[in-house]
Amino acid sequence: MIAVFLLDFGGPEKPADVQPFLKNLFSDRNIFPFPFAQEIFAHIVAKSRAPKVIKQYEKIGGGSPAPRQSKEVAADLERALNKANLEIRVFIGFRYWRPSIADTLAEIAKCQSQGMVVIPMFPHYSTATTLSVLQAFQQAYDTQKLAIPYQLVEWWYDHPHYIAGWCYSIQKALEKFEPAVRAKVPVLFTAHSLPKSFVVERRDPYPKQIHECAEKIMTYLGGDHPSYISYQSKVGPVEWLTPATIEFVAELPKKGFRDLVLVPISFLTDHIETLYEIDHEIIPAAGKAGIEQAVRCEALCHGPYLRKVLEELVLKRLPPLLDRE
Repeated sequence: MIAVFLLDFGGPEKPADVQPFLKNLFSDRNIFPFPFAQEIFAHIVAKSRAPKVIKQYEKIGGGSPAPRQSKEVAADLERALNKANLEIRVFIGFRYWRPSIADTLAEIAKCQSQGMVVIPMFPHYSTATTLSVLQAFQQAYDTQKLAIPYQLVEWWYDHPHYIAGWCYSIQKALEKFEPAVRAKVPVLFTAHSLPKSFVVERRDPYPKQIHECAEKIMTYLGGDHPSYISYQSKVGPVEWLTPATIEFVAELPKKGFRDLVLVPISFLTDHIETLYEIDHEIIPAAGKAGIEQAVRCEALCHGPYLRKVLEELVLKRLPPLLDRE
């Protein structure tokens, strides 16, 4: 049996989960490198932020749909791979929630897997996302003293099915506009932000890959749509990538725009950043500034292309593992 191991962040599924989830998040030195007493820092910040974040989750159903949607993606991928007469099981492990990456890896080991394909669920490589889950994977792998051979995928933002998936989602969003304006609605790619120091000090390729990805999508999409890139979801007082989405949408009416499609380009599933931040903060801010109709694109987990790209990523990396059998 070959295992496919999807690595993701996870999310709090009910209000009681929010504080422990935040503590796990703020304990990650890849994202929040506190100079000392990281656990104490994480506990204090999680406790102070939890009440506000719980209220935000209450407005989107009480918890994050991301863990459930990630598991559905894994199940869909497993069905597709097994139709090809391959003995493959697809597993998912979360960096900040349950099942953890370590627990899932232990489960894979119990299944006597002959090999693994390891895929971080972050198409664009960043030290704050991809590196974080890969370090958690490697630490668990070494601690458990495993000898399972594995093939690793580091990024896949430029995969044709990933590009096609966003075009599909954008086209669905454009159908909500009147035909007379549909062809020229501006497209705003909004990505999760990153501290600028990460790009300077770590040479993080994330913003470069975001720009390359957006260019490929617009080329494939065609039409006369103006396109822009902005960033959202910054945390703390340090300087983050700009422009900030909530500020940028307020500038678009000054350019003569009254319609807008928002593309959450760095999100595969639904998160608080999309369901709350975009829907309850950014779109209302755009409306107050003069945008008459703003539509958020669906995350890729709702369309047919995410499974296709993951399936191809797996199939491409199977031969070295199958040759060992």
